[in-house]
Amino acid sequence: KATIYDLLNQPQLKHAYYDSLRIVAEAGVAEYPVEARFHGILGIAYAGLGRKDDAVREGRRAVELLPVSEDAFYGTSPVQRLGEIYVMVGEYDAAIDQLEWLLVNPSWLSGPWVRVDPIWDPLHDHPRFQALLERYDRQH
Repeated sequence: KATIYDLLNQPQLKHAYYDSLRIVAEAGVAEYPVEARFHGILGIAYAGLGRKDDAVREGRRAVELLPVSEDAFYGTSPVQRLGEIYVMVGEYDAAIDQLEWLLVNPSWLSGPWVRVDPIWDPLHDHPRFQALLERYDRQH
């Protein structure tokens, strides 16, 4: 819901839902400190609340806890979430780095999906993003 209210430009509701997510995710991290998904979700919540450093730290922690080298199927999810966090905090080059890895390697993402998913909208005018999608389209 927080993302929807963000897209609808309703900052009070966006903040309320990201803060609710933060509370749930912090409890999850406290109870299951080595569970990557709670760290990734907490990173999204922090990003939505404007806590950039905390968001990136939690996103990176999720990637560390569930590396693709250990779980090729589910390990891509924290990488994607880290990319989303980078978009949310305005680190577009870092977000594109994550996207590039996800599009080149087997993952849940595809070029067509990235083009229409609103989470990636801030990247659409970025030359590296455009070049990545053009290159991806030519290869596949």
